[in-house]
Amino acid sequence: MVADTPIIKGIYAITPEEANTNVLVEKVEACIRGGANLIQYRAKQLSADLRYIQAEYLKILCDKYNTPLIINDDIKLCLHLNAFGVHLGAKDDNITTARKLLGPHKIIGISCYNDWKRVEKAVDDKADYIALGACFPSFTKPAAPQVKLEMIAEVIKKYQTPVVAVGGIDLKNVDLLIQQRVECVALINSLFKEKNIETVTQKFSQLFIKH
Repeated sequence: MVADTPIIKGIYAITPEEANTNVLVEKVEACIRGGANLIQYRAKQLSADLRYIQAEYLKILCDKYNTPLIINDDIKLCLHLNAFGVHLGAKDDNITTARKLLGPHKIIGISCYNDWKRVEKAVDDKADYIALGACFPSFTKPAAPQVKLEMIAEVIKKYQTPVVAVGGIDLKNVDLLIQQRVECVALINSLFKEKNIETVTQKFSQLFIKH
């Protein structure tokens, strides 16, 4: 996959821990209807069997809307579903291993946190996007190191690899990232904890359409 893949833009919705598959699918569909460009299935606390079931339902949903589905951490699950790609963190497989297993046409995203060495390695290994964060205090990962806005701006300026900002992003602070030329934000609680998920996703999406 080429590094300047235009699909890495706008709203990147990451699923919450939700054991009720029907509820999860309804919430993700609301995100898609609201304008989410990408969906990442992320479930750290559920059983492997339930994760496979949920991911299969989400793949059907995402295919219906022609929305890319990315799997967090699990290369085998990505292969099983023929999903759009995989997202890897510090404790997951590396890009080289993932690329050998997934082939040249799948998206591979890498969490780089606030670590320049990880950024440089991700670029050298031809990651399809770099995730930087937490940008702000995060409910999902309260102990996560924060990345300075200046570093985000510098990474965007220095490299062509798309940047995804993640962590603590909401409607009150997202404009600070847009000012740094961030073109894609990953959101969990700011979408999935809202009563009207479709409406709040639309509000985020409109901010990126304006820019």
